[in-house]
Amino acid sequence: MRIMITGGGTGGHTSPAVAIVQELRRRDPQLIVQWVGKKDAIEDRVAKSNAIPFRAVSAAGWPRKRTPKRLLVAVKMAWGLLQSYIYIQRFHPQAVIGVGGYVSLPLGFAATLTKTPLYLHEQNKRLGMANRILSKKVAHLFLGYPDTLGDYPKDRATHVGNPVRAGFTKPVPRNEACETLGLNPDQPVILISGGSQGARTLNSAIKELLPELKPDGPQLIWMTGKSEYNECRTSAEKSNAHIEVFAFIDDMVSAMTAADLIITRAGASTTAELSLLGKPAILIPYPHATDNHQLRNAEAFVEANAARLIEDHDCNGETLLQCITELLQSPATLNAMAEATKGLAKPLAVETMVDTIVADLFSEGTK
Repeated sequence: MRIMITGGGTGGHTSPAVAIVQELRRRDPQLIVQWVGKKDAIEDRVAKSNAIPFRAVSAAGWPRKRTPKRLLVAVKMAWGLLQSYIYIQRFHPQAVIGVGGYVSLPLGFAATLTKTPLYLHEQNKRLGMANRILSKKVAHLFLGYPDTLGDYPKDRATHVGNPVRAGFTKPVPRNEACETLGLNPDQPVILISGGSQGARTLNSAIKELLPELKPDGPQLIWMTGKSEYNECRTSAEKSNAHIEVFAFIDDMVSAMTAADLIITRAGASTTAELSLLGKPAILIPYPHATDNHQLRNAEAFVEANAARLIEDHDCNGETLLQCITELLQSPATLNAMAEATKGLAKPLAVETMVDTIVADLFSEGTK
């Protein structure tokens, strides 16, 4: 197969892309694939770390307000479209797969112009701008949630869930994960993660509650992000609790497996990983996400009794500690949340997507 994949800007877009490529490679060891995205952005780094050839295009996010900057963005997008058209003419892909983010627009448009089958995946509860624009001419739209909000062709849309990387389907035992991280498996473990860049609000709340933690209380795995790592590590060193501080966690599978409770943002990939591992969570949605989609993701988990929700403006040491204490003092509640979270899992998401794509490409009459 010859496949081009596009999208990025956040880990929420790149993680599904990696999962899709992993599954395609499993099906076809001779797979030829290219990833099209923005140079030096997260997708560039992720593609290289997964040995996926990368092609850069010009792209920029569309300003929400009417400003002269819109003209510059339009020029960049036009140049990106021309670049994408050339890439397709040279590569001759059998299909283009878009995973969202404004950087997916140029190649998505080029696919429609060249009549290359276009497949899109929407991770969030609300259809993103890029997917809203491209979905009109899509061969198939895969949805992360059954009741995704937005205008899209319902007859070409299927709820599959959110693809996750292969490691999350076969996690190590919790005791082994705790040992890897230097934690005591007989004490509760809390994972705090604000995403790859960290979350200032969440880091501030954790620093506020650290003086209240006891040596025999919960152990923390704290992913702070690079910019606040030194400051957060200094605060952790003053605490009586056992705290492992990381700027970034490469082995997120082990970190999540070790945790009894996870405090995190509500990105689509994160929530998919939570459900696959069956982990109860306190979700603090990023308030500036496009169309406030993280709040919609979190609400879906709250409605299923799988998580607690604290909005960013309400997140401080006091409210967070109160929620943590309440949950850790009620193992029955945590167990019920874990079971509810498992009920939201779609472990065959990526297999279902690839099944559809392969069936379309190799069905009778497909050239």
